[in-house]
Order: sequence, then C-alpha cells, then structure tokens
Amino acid sequence: MDARLMLLPLLIAAAQPAAANPIVIDLVAGEGERKCLPDKSLCLDVPGSAEASGGGLVLSAPVKGEADDLALPFSRDDGQSLSLWPHLIAVPSPGGAETGSRQYLMGIVVGTSTMYSGGGGNGSRLHLLRLDTLPSNTRLGDEVLDVVWDSSLMIRACFSEKDMKDRREACHDESSFTGSLAAGPAEPGELPALTYRSVATAYPKGSRRSGDNSGLRLKASDLVHEKDPECSYERTLRYNPATSRYEMDRPAPECSDYTTP
Repeated sequence: MDARLMLLPLLIAAAQPAAANPIVIDLVAGEGERKCLPDKSLCLDVPGSAEASGGGLVLSAPVKGEADDLALPFSRDDGQSLSLWPHLIAVPSPGGAETGSRQYLMGIVVGTSTMYSGGGGNGSRLHLLRLDTLPSNTRLGDEVLDVVWDSSLMIRACFSEKDMKDRREACHDESSFTGSLAAGPAEPGELPALTYRSVATAYPKGSRRSGDNSGLRLKASDLVHEKDPECSYERTLRYNPATSRYEMDRPAPECSDYTTP
C-alpha cells in the first residue's frame, strides 16, 4: 500500500480537536453507598439516616484519606426523602482560579409521597447546588436550579363489577412524569447551558387526573401508557447572573396533573 495512504488517517486524527471533558459526569460506584468521580478522586454520599451524617452530605477523597460532612438546606423531618443525583456537572474553571480547585454542580433529589383512599402518589424535585473543591477545603454553595424530576400517581377507578367490566379490569388510573438533564448548547457563560427533557404518560389511554373518568368503556387498544405531547417537552436552561439561577428559555406547560402527588 502507498505509504502516503497509510499516513493519511494519522494526519486526519491528529488534526481533530481533543475531546472536551464531559459536562455531565456519570458517577461510579464507590465503597458502600458512595458515588464517585471515575478517577475516585472525589466521592459523595447522602446516608439514609440523619444520624449517619447529621442529615447532610458526606464528601470523601479516598486518595488523600480525607472526608467532610456538609450541611444540606433540606430536611427529612417533614417526611421528605433525600437522595443523591448520581451525576456531577463540571463547571469550566474561570481565569485566575486557584490551582487544584474545581467547581461542580451536584444534585439532591427531594421526594414526597401521599396516600389516599384507593391510591397514592409520590413525586420528587431535583435541586442543583454549587460544589467547590479546593486544595484546602470543600464548600457547598447556593442552589441554582429547582425542577420537577419525577412522579408516579395511582387513583382508584373501579367501584362496582360493572366498572371492572367496562374498564377491562384496569381499575386504577395511572400517570407518570420523568425528567432528565443533559449538556445544552455550547455557549459562553458562568455556568454551562443544560437541556431539560420530560416524558409524561397516562394509563389507560385517554384518562386524565383532572377530568371525569367515570363511565369509561375501554377497548383493548386503550390499555396502553399514552404519552402526553404537551407535558412531554424539552427546554434549554441557561444561568442568569441577575437571579443567580437557571431559567428555561420559555415557560414550562402546566402539568400538575402529573407532578403533584
């Protein structure tokens, strides 16, 4: 083979820009319940009991043998559940940043649940907070985002044998809502742009929490989880220095049927 042809792929590869560091970093399993950066330089945990961590965030650097407990602005006292979002969002280092310092956005998922006659529901919101890792210490900063994260609702719909027959034994109306975050458009800013996506479904087809679903006569084809096109949407999130928070590029639709337990 012509040596020039063999050399061409190498020249093309060398001309490609180096892959950028990922903005949204997937954490990996660490010791116990810890979630860590892929290189294990930083691990995070939100223990299930308040006694285990004082109700806060446990940070550790296994390589250095160091650990910190940081207070969270949330509490389990009112029945809320707290869990760690298993990702970190890398924030580009500004000019003049201290050597060895890194800033991330870390997430806490705060959940609630409700029980009622014949059904119940649970839902959660994702809160992103600044996390500064410095050579000397680690700081948990302000919240920059609070967004609906997921929900699952179930409402009793059969009250007689006729209802059971008419609904083909689909005796609960069910709805769900799931959110996700990904890297957004590449553009300058204090914090990286993000893309928020949601998927909302209802079962059986045509059921709505705020509507009157009594007397429905279902067909076999109705026994599916139907995607709601209005509440399944995508928005770009950009950080606004004036409010110190992420804001959507346009308002989200009204989806409380899906998101309120």
